[in-house]
Amino acid sequence: DEEVGHTLEVVEAKLAAVELEYPGPRLPKDVGVLEKYRPSLDAPPPEARGNPRWLEYVDYYERRLGEVKKGEAAEGPLRWEPYERMRGWFARGMAFERDMVKLLREDAKKPRAERHFLGDFDRPRVETQVGVRKPGPGLRYADVLVIEEGELGGRPRRVETFSFKSRDLSRLERDALTAQIVEDASEALRHYGETLDIRRNSLQSLFPGGSEVRVSRVRLIYEGGGLKPKKVDVLDAAVEETREKVPEVEVSFQ
Repeated sequence: DEEVGHTLEVVEAKLAAVELEYPGPRLPKDVGVLEKYRPSLDAPPPEARGNPRWLEYVDYYERRLGEVKKGEAAEGPLRWEPYERMRGWFARGMAFERDMVKLLREDAKKPRAERHFLGDFDRPRVETQVGVRKPGPGLRYADVLVIEEGELGGRPRRVETFSFKSRDLSRLERDALTAQIVEDASEALRHYGETLDIRRNSLQSLFPGGSEVRVSRVRLIYEGGGLKPKKVDVLDAAVEETREKVPEVEVSFQ
């Protein structure tokens, strides 16, 4: 969906990052083992029969096998079942991201006093899938980058980044919930906070002093509904503890 910045390049980069971080069981980085368990397009396991993602999985497995042979693979391939789950969550996350981009764009058009998300901006410019670079994480694509286009009055140009998560937190107890939100907030800060080198050429005119900008705030927004913890007090406590540990990141649920 290129309307919200989901070009093929961006989707492939996001999928690669999600796959690498997915915790499901994997096969080892061993060519002999991978050859032994090499999937066949014509002979899917019973649980994969009729699943359109089986073709995709075979292609993925072959690419990873090639990377292992060249010594370029960071991890072995996911087994079929966790791969299929990962792809399902990835698709859901992309849909949530698409919905949030539309909400932010609608919010930006409202008078400042009526905005829900962008009230700290005078004239917010909403940009999606902006390539940003930091030492360590390297090049990443921020889900949304919001930039102040109004008069600055001598102040630095306000920049905020948004990171969207579709994650099932509904069954987590307080300690596990807090640990997960703190981990997600820390990751969002590490990738999209502090100082970013903005790589999109069309934005360079807004930053005549250079492409490195200070991020005013990182916003981590989770998909709510059935994915949200049922106990409000437990959720509030987890969010508050995250705020204390990662104060640069604002956590909310949609």
